[in-house]
Amino acid sequence: MHQILGEFLEKWVWPTAPGAPGADFRLRITEEKCIKGWGASLQASLTEIEKGLASGNDGWKRGVALGGYAAEGVQMSIKQMSAQLLSVNLNDQERYIDLQRMRARQVWDECKHSKLHVEVLMAKGWIKDERELMQNPGANTQPLPAYFGLSMMFPHIHPLARAAQHYFVEAIACLGICAYLSLVDDPMVRHEHLSQRDEELMHFMEGKYQIDTYCGAPENQKAVDDTLNFLLHRLRVSL
Repeated sequence: MHQILGEFLEKWVWPTAPGAPGADFRLRITEEKCIKGWGASLQASLTEIEKGLASGNDGWKRGVALGGYAAEGVQMSIKQMSAQLLSVNLNDQERYIDLQRMRARQVWDECKHSKLHVEVLMAKGWIKDERELMQNPGANTQPLPAYFGLSMMFPHIHPLARAAQHYFVEAIACLGICAYLSLVDDPMVRHEHLSQRDEELMHFMEGKYQIDTYCGAPENQKAVDDTLNFLLHRLRVSL
């Protein structure tokens, strides 16, 4: 196991609130499914960064910033977060009010994150302002159907389906940021990732909290487990 993953597990995954009804379920799926996926994704990130560093030019940094903007630009962020808010129907609003607060906050988080990618592109002289990105396919094409395609389906699945995505995919984001910070010296690239470290960790902790709090019941566990299985399938396809 890579040191980055081991430290993440010790600090953020294993500590569990006493008496949390869904904790045993979360720890089981973590050991059976998540750790292997997290490790594979981390290794892929490290390999890609090392490949970029070995290239001797900054082109790969441009690709990272464009891809980040495509994933977290204002249009994408508002659309996918709004869909997640709609996954809780009116009759369940009181029961899942914590979920709604977290997801409403993330609309702002993701829109803010996209500006960091813009700052890199502007600092490197690749664009003059953000408006140029509206005409750039690389800044508007999202190749992660397991993440954003599934987001559009959440209103039709279960209010807690998003918790699996938060827990599994946001952990990958946290680990990827650690990979960049461990290998890259460029101050703008570090800014692009360091500024997001706490935010991505908060999103991961949302998923952890939601599973621990709400997934004591088998029907809720099934919604999370089914979503996680889909995410793992798409990860295997993409790696």
